[in-house]
Order: sequence, then structure tokens, then C-alpha cells
Amino acid sequence: MHDAQYFEYTAKRRVASFGSSYDFKTRDLHKAEPLPEFLIALRRRVAQRALVPEDDFAQALITEYRPGTPLGWHRDAPNYEVIAGVSLRGQCRMRFRPYPPRPGRDPRTFALELAPRSVYVMRGDVRWQWQHSITATREQRWSITFRTLRRSGS
Repeated sequence: MHDAQYFEYTAKRRVASFGSSYDFKTRDLHKAEPLPEFLIALRRRVAQRALVPEDDFAQALITEYRPGTPLGWHRDAPNYEVIAGVSLRGQCRMRFRPYPPRPGRDPRTFALELAPRSVYVMRGDVRWQWQHSITATREQRWSITFRTLRRSGS
């Protein structure tokens, strides 16, 4: 695990990438360590829920959120297509707003409570037409995010 580096700042969370990693400075994908054995069964179960072949998940990202750590508004890197996450240990609120955002509070903004051991999948419009964020967590939380690569022409 290492501190998450985004553009010019270091985030308050720690991450570990497997399969591939995204460099925010160069906006390129890089090869990362292979998926460890302890993630194989979880990847299989998440792939079944996400309705994608398990080998299509090109990245697994483990993120540690310490108490009080938020994740700001963003869309995942454009190199990835389907995003499937598993929320572990602490509960959190995942917010969504249309992209590009409008000035002020958009009435279309909504939130989901992610309970420990819950799974979410983002594809299609929610993946490309919406941003998401995680509010500051009250307790330590872990997230394991699996991503498929975006296919040419999609």
C-alpha cells in the first residue's frame, strides 16, 4: 500500500493496484503486479454480479479510507469501462451528480448508502454521464474496485 498520488497532491488514503494502474500525471495506464490469490474468488463473485467475464477485469484497486477521509467528485479514468466496487468494514455514502456539473445544487443529485460487504456496479450512463464522490467516513473503510478496460470505439 502507498499514499494515493493525484496530479499535484497526495490524497489522505492509501492504495494498491493490481493488473494495471493509472498515472494521473501522464494519463497513461501502466502494468502493475498481478492479481494476488486472495482476490481471485472475490473477482469471480463480483464479475457474476456485474455480468462480465472475470478475466475482463483488468484492474483491482484496494483503497484504505482512514476516518474522516472523503473522495471528491470525479469520474473514473476514461481508459476503464465497467467499474465494480466492494465496500468493506465501514459504511459510507456515495453521491452522484450529472456531468458536467451545473452551478449551484442540482436537484438531480442523489446518494446511496454503501453498507459493509455491499457491491456497486457503474456502467453506461451512470459511468459516463455522472460524477460520484464519497463523503468523509466516520470509521476506517476499505474498498476493492475492479475495472474493465474500455474497448476501442466505445
